[in-house]
Amino acid sequence: MIIIFDLITKYGDIIIHHGKNNDRAYLLSIGDSDIDFVYEKLEKLAKQNNYGKIIVKLPYKSIAKFIKNGFVIEANIPKYYYGLEDAVFLCKYYNEKRKVDEEKFKCDDIIKISKIKAQKGKNIKLDTSFICCKATIADVSSMTELYRKIFKTYPFPIHNEEYILKTMNENVIYYGVWEKTKLIALSSIEMDIKNNAAEMTDFAVLEEYRGNNIAHALLGKMEEKSFKLGIKTVFTIARAKSPGMNITFARSGYDYGGTLINNTNISGQIESMNVWYKSLK
Repeated sequence: MIIIFDLITKYGDIIIHHGKNNDRAYLLSIGDSDIDFVYEKLEKLAKQNNYGKIIVKLPYKSIAKFIKNGFVIEANIPKYYYGLEDAVFLCKYYNEKRKVDEEKFKCDDIIKISKIKAQKGKNIKLDTSFICCKATIADVSSMTELYRKIFKTYPFPIHNEEYILKTMNENVIYYGVWEKTKLIALSSIEMDIKNNAAEMTDFAVLEEYRGNNIAHALLGKMEEKSFKLGIKTVFTIARAKSPGMNITFARSGYDYGGTLINNTNISGQIESMNVWYKSLK
């Protein structure tokens, strides 16, 4: 199967991830760009390509233009920018069906269960037969092999060695768990150094090893590293219908920030995603 990944397009300070794979335009960063120009660029992209959704992540101070033009708030991350100002996820739908999550009740139950189990997450340890540490360039081949096994589709080309190497050299730190010499799990810190924030992302655990607190161990290692780097706020965007990952973040002290409806093409279909956040200060 050939997967055509969406594009990351830059217009000066503006960074937009867009394409038909996720059927959306996603504003990742605006830098110091004029908000009117940002809005016009996104609207033009969406209409030209017939995308089903626009989603933006913006400082709270910059949302008025989008609210005025039909965007709605789906999630937020308090104190994302420099540990001071909130980040807000807003969206606008161009396809009415895209607004409706047919698994909403199931996803709502997962959030409730995650919050209940959050009280039982202390002192969770990784079995001594596993080793959890930072991945290196020497691991890239086994990393892409693992990602290919787990994700039929993914928003970014993590199945590709060149992509992994490129991100390693830019703003991403990968962590893995090994059983002897076998790589059995991965995750990554995607750093937003400018804003002292980071996304805990790209979690993948081989099916036969799930239930061993591996994702929890990876998350702990990544938080330790993020704190040392001066990161103030960490967050994730987790599959809404995945009990394991939502429970992992809740047990690790993350708060629920909202749900992005039918947002991301992952494992072969577009799914809703939950935002969880935590302050490391």
